[in-house]
Amino acid sequence: MSNKILTLLLFFSISLSGCASSSQQVSDVSTLEKYNRAMFSFNNKVDKYVVRPVAKGYKAVTNKYIRTRVSNFFNNIDEPVSAANHILQGEFGGTGTNLSRFVINTTLGVAGLFDVATSLGVQKDKTSFDETMATWCIPDGPFVVLPVIGPGTPRSVVGFVADGYSSPAYWVAHEGNDDAMSAYYWAVGLKYVNLMAENITFLESLEEGSIDYYEAVKSAYLQNRGRLKKCVKKDDVTETPNFDFDMDEMDYN
Repeated sequence: MSNKILTLLLFFSISLSGCASSSQQVSDVSTLEKYNRAMFSFNNKVDKYVVRPVAKGYKAVTNKYIRTRVSNFFNNIDEPVSAANHILQGEFGGTGTNLSRFVINTTLGVAGLFDVATSLGVQKDKTSFDETMATWCIPDGPFVVLPVIGPGTPRSVVGFVADGYSSPAYWVAHEGNDDAMSAYYWAVGLKYVNLMAENITFLESLEEGSIDYYEAVKSAYLQNRGRLKKCVKKDDVTETPNFDFDMDEMDYN
């Protein structure tokens, strides 16, 4: 990703994360909440009538073994992205772990279909540009619901885009022809359909058991973000909270 794109993304994150004046905060929060609920309602309809049927159809024609192979494959592709972000975070041991896992699983694991590295004791150490910005003390910003994508924050959006542009798969496809880019986008679609298929039972149970589905999703999302790395300042003397709510994407052995 070019320096200009990265600079614009960082500016976007910082500007949206900044606090408004105290006289405007209540009004801004109320306006954002109305937008979030409206967009959440729209996304929920898209989810019910488009995404879930596709995910259920995919789940019906596959089994757990196949879906795990798909998850492992995409997790392996993401290892170099984690390696780069560990460098940016100053955690060079994590970089070594990511690169070791990538080499082992790409070779012994048949292009990443099998997580041989974990069985050899090289455990997952996934990270992202979102966490990199967190370690740089860039604020997370307010909770916002994005069209189709769903829950997020300004910083998570920047991290999502940055990680996408830094993926080796993207650049390999980008340097190819139109067919290569089409194959890349189909692969991204498969990645998220597979993810949805693996989590559809949880999402449906969350919706059925919630009085306010929007608040339930918001609470779960923000609680999960509480597990992300934090920046450490010299005057910090307390430990950051560690939540047990587990919603890590495609974290399969």
